[in-house]
Amino acid sequence: MRLAAAVLFFIVAGCAQLQELTQKARAQATLAEGLRNFDAGDHKAAATALSTSIKMGLGAEDRALAHRHLAFIHCSAGREAKCREEFRKALAAHPGMQLEAAEAGHPVWGPIFRSMSGPGALSAGLKQYETGDYEESAKSLQGAIELGVPEKQRVNAHKHLAFIHCSANRVGQCRDEFRKALAIDPALELDAAEAGHPVWGPMFRSLKPAR
Repeated sequence: MRLAAAVLFFIVAGCAQLQELTQKARAQATLAEGLRNFDAGDHKAAATALSTSIKMGLGAEDRALAHRHLAFIHCSAGREAKCREEFRKALAAHPGMQLEAAEAGHPVWGPIFRSMSGPGALSAGLKQYETGDYEESAKSLQGAIELGVPEKQRVNAHKHLAFIHCSANRVGQCRDEFRKALAIDPALELDAAEAGHPVWGPMFRSLKPAR
């Protein structure tokens, strides 16, 4: 009885493994189809296949490749926000991802990708903050943090994320971001204009004694 149970267990495990391998192979085949469609200029078909391949369960590097080409498609169609979002997903899957020489030299998506890597992401986030595009700014600032910018820049990112959350009345998240900034740099002080803000100025001061 025990032998039969053990045999059944290995059969079931083997079937599950075979199904997983089959699913991965299908995902990679769908990715390849999407890349072929992209190279042929059929961006609509490419986007469908690439999105499907991601849902089917690609490995990290293949997932990054799919998101990268989805970014190219959105950039080509003038959908910058969606282009940035796909680049973010690609970098989340594969933080060390770089564009090939021909891709990096593209006049549309090349500069956008460069603006999203480490310090570039921080600069983009601060610029978006200054223009009032707080939703995209928050994504860029968080991306800079996740990509591992140096401590001083990480403090600046957390500080501006706190400003964004405070402006949207997300008090708990605002406090959390200020705490993260102060954990890195306990001596942090706000600029005069920042400290005088009626919402986040008092909140920041209330956290200073607790550092």
